[in-house]
Amino acid sequence: MDKLKVVLDWFPNTNHTGYLLAQKRGWFKEADLDVEIFGEVHGEMELHGGDFVCGPEIAMLECRERGINLTGIAVMTQKCDSGIVSLKEAGITRPRELEGKRLTHWTPAWFHAAIRRVVEADGGDYDKINLVNLDVGDIVATLGNVADATWVYENWENQVLLEAGKEINYFNLGDVDPIFDFCAPAMAASEEILREKPDAVRRFLKVLDRAYREVAAHPEETVMEVRDMLPADATESLLIRSQKHLAPILLDKEGRWGRIDAQRWNRMADFLVECGVISGRTEKEFTNEYFEA
Repeated sequence: MDKLKVVLDWFPNTNHTGYLLAQKRGWFKEADLDVEIFGEVHGEMELHGGDFVCGPEIAMLECRERGINLTGIAVMTQKCDSGIVSLKEAGITRPRELEGKRLTHWTPAWFHAAIRRVVEADGGDYDKINLVNLDVGDIVATLGNVADATWVYENWENQVLLEAGKEINYFNLGDVDPIFDFCAPAMAASEEILREKPDAVRRFLKVLDRAYREVAAHPEETVMEVRDMLPADATESLLIRSQKHLAPILLDKEGRWGRIDAQRWNRMADFLVECGVISGRTEKEFTNEYFEA
């Protein structure tokens, strides 16, 4: 049995239901895999001792720039489900309206390059935004108190805010500029695991493909099946609404999970070169070769 370790990009949530479902139903073991799912990435992305790590394409490319050899091998949703959320009272309905407002941010250069691009494309001045360096844990406590807006995944933070009775504004970054319909959330593999256990990687992705097809077809039933593996403070209504939100974007037009669209990847990678976040493109940034044809 091949042992594999997966590091999640955050605490287990509805983006990860396929992983959890495969674990719960014993599908990994059926594929002769002993899969450990643990941890959560905070701050700068790296492998954190895992064979696979979840995160956005942007962070994967920045890792490669720092000499961390990983390769993107799957994307969790076929549309980047991320954008800027704020309370309705803040009056932020488009990127340029972030001027004069407090926006939380992370330290990596890619964050600022990305949001600057979106704000300036909308006619705004990024330098007029009040930046708050904060890795947001409690979105309800953050908005309206220490910040006015945050870059989030729509499937989770938006649902948490709605569940708390908040009225919100939200815009998806990919709807503003196609560059930001990039591969996120996604999963990368270490070059070591790809080299030493390619057959195990193929079996692993085959199981995830099976699991996410099940999630897409039965979002309410599957998320409730893994309820005990998700945050205890998340209500059932939040989890169901979140999973139903994700269901339509989990699979590609052929009904398959995980395949990386080269156009989505390349647009963002080329942008990061253009703005100097990474020095250039490299081989093995991403691949679909470990999926069955």
